[in-house]
Order: sequence, then structure tokens, then C-alpha cells
Amino acid sequence: MVGTVLIPAANAGVADFADFFEVDLEKDELPSVSELETNFAKYDNYNKKYKSFYDLLGDFDSEFYTAIASYGGREKRIKGESEDLYLEFLAIMPKKYYQYLGPMLFEVPNMSEKILNLPGIKETKNKFPTRIAEQVKDIENLEFMSPALYFFLMPEAWPGYQEDIERPKMIPYHPKVVYDKDFFAAIKKLVKPEKFMPGYKETTKLSKSDLRTLYPTKDTLITSADIKAFISTIDEVDDWANEPQNKFLFSRVGIMWMAYEREQGVGKYVPYGLKDMVNPCVRLVQKTRILGKELELAKIVAKEGFTVNEWAYTCDKTIKAYRLSNIRSGVVRAIREYQKGIYDDEIKGMSAYTQNARFATMQSIIQAHKAPLADVLEFRKNRQEFREKLKQRGFWLFGYPISNY
Repeated sequence: MVGTVLIPAANAGVADFADFFEVDLEKDELPSVSELETNFAKYDNYNKKYKSFYDLLGDFDSEFYTAIASYGGREKRIKGESEDLYLEFLAIMPKKYYQYLGPMLFEVPNMSEKILNLPGIKETKNKFPTRIAEQVKDIENLEFMSPALYFFLMPEAWPGYQEDIERPKMIPYHPKVVYDKDFFAAIKKLVKPEKFMPGYKETTKLSKSDLRTLYPTKDTLITSADIKAFISTIDEVDDWANEPQNKFLFSRVGIMWMAYEREQGVGKYVPYGLKDMVNPCVRLVQKTRILGKELELAKIVAKEGFTVNEWAYTCDKTIKAYRLSNIRSGVVRAIREYQKGIYDDEIKGMSAYTQNARFATMQSIIQAHKAPLADVLEFRKNRQEFREKLKQRGFWLFGYPISNY
């Protein structure tokens, strides 16, 4: 990826992460596999100096031995890597939910004593939750279930749960409808009156929707014909991407690439896989180029007249149009609230890492549904065919879930 986008450690917002999810196949520079491997090797920061017992015999590293032996004599506690995140999570969690989480923490090896001795957590040791959902409370021997599954006992985890909150009564309101002649005149321009006459037959004419887009780019609109051509490639590309060897290589390079981007300051706060879920096809093409497997993909998509870049852009635009055409009202409301910054002040009370991770996740939801109206209208002509294809593939394509979030 060209350039380094440094996200501020604090006082950031949702908009600060928009550039991270922008991918340009023509301009972005990609690292080589050797660069990724060299960078990833830095994260193996513990060298125990031996591989077997026999390496300890003879001339072992005396300086290393002295340093290690001194650690055992120290009384100062070494804080665990995720301890601060645990403490922050527990601080914002209502204490009535501790009973579902606490018993499991006592079974985690090397769990911090500071966490286990927190007020509200230490009282849950070996305790079975007392607040149990109606759907499961009559199950026989329920008290013997694993503490790792206690969250299934929460009433809030089951559909149909509603807290008894007093709400204002809504008074029916009947708005006064005023006849607007300009509105109905505009409708007649879109739908001619003769279409409602008996025996009317639609004349079939070729339109732009029936033609393929010449040289599609990142910014061009897609047509119904483009979508049909992309759908025809799904089976073969998905089978190729899920071949055991390819699946392993794409997963491996994805993990190393994430570490590389964090090293460059680009995706320091972005959870793993988030960028791939927003742009699954463009990122797949970039991984094939890093691995030198671009020609294999090109041979498949060329059967429908695509170059790999054209296929990737058409694919991602189709997926985003699918998400937007099936978007739920709750997601629309959440996106509008993210864009208006309603949650910014609440989130900024958390640690720098957590607040930026949440802002990045919010931005990923916005970007995952970023599709022009024209693309959505063209997609709707093929939505049944695309949904059937997704259903056959378990709503997963190219190694990532294709959902509405």
C-alpha cells in the first residue's frame, strides 16, 4: 500500500479510518513475500536459545542463563499482554453480567490475579449463574455445563427478550395529505398511463443495463450484464480459492500482511480480516500478486472477458450493492449515528487502543455498504440468482462471509 497513514493514538474519530479501507489495484504498491516474512519474524521476540535438552549440554550461553535465572528471583509481577484490555472490558460491563463471565476466568491458565480478585469477579468462583433464561432453565443437569458456555444462560442472548421498561404511549397521528399535481405529473413521466391498460405488453429493447461496461475501473458503475458475468465466475473462483494449498497460502499471507501494515502504521488499530471483509475480491487479487498466483486467477475470470482488476472491482461492487439492498433498518440507523459522531464522546472515555479499534470497526460497516443507487438498482435485477449462488456456498465467498453485518 502506498504511503503511510498514521492514525492518531487519541482524539480520533470514525472518519479518520476511511482511507484505510480504500484499495486501488493500479496504484497500491505491494510487499513481497520475503518482505512480509522478514517483518513477521520480528514478532517472534522470545529466543529460548535451545531446541532440545541436548542443546543445554556443554557450552551453553552463560549470560543468557544469568539473565533468565534473575527473573525467577524477582518479586515484581510482570503484567500480562492483554491484562489492560480485560480490565477495561470489565469496567464497562454491567456487574450483573459478571456471573456469566467470572467462573470461566478462573479456568483460564495464567489469568492475572489482579483480574480474579476484582470485586464482583472473585465472588463468582465456582458459582453457577442465578439469572437464567426461560428457554433453558428446565434443561436437566444444566448446572454441570462448562463455564465457557454460561453466556448462553443470559436472558438477553435469546430472541424475544425485552426488558420491562416503561415507555410513553404513542398517540395515533393522521397527517393531512395535500394533493400535489406536480408530484403526480412526475409519476406519469416515469410510468405512462397506457401501461395500466388491459392487454398492454412491454416491448423489449436493449438498454445500457444489457451491455457490459468497457474497461471497468474503481469508479465506474456496474450494469446487470456485468453482474451476470461475475456470477458466472463465482463457482470456479471459489473452488480455486478454497483448494487446501491456496487456502493455506492466502491465510498465511493475510496474517503476515496485517502485521506488515501495522508496522507501517497503516492498520495499527484495525482488527484482523476487517479490510478483507469490506473488499474481499480486491484483496484476493492483491494476495495473488504477492504470491505470484495472479495468472491462475486470470485464466478463470478471462472466460467471462474480465481482467483480474476488472473482475475484482465488479465483484466488490456487486457484494456492496447486495449488502445495501438487503440492509436492515437498525444498520441504517447505526451508520447514520456513526457518521454524525453520536458515540464519539462515549467511546473516547476508553483507552486509546480500544477507542480506535471501535472507530475502525464502525468505519468498516460504513464502507461495506458504500454503493451508489445505480449499482443497487442494477443488482436488484439479479438478486435472486446471486442469493441462490450465495446460499449454495453457505454465504461465504473466497474465504470470507458475505453478510449484511
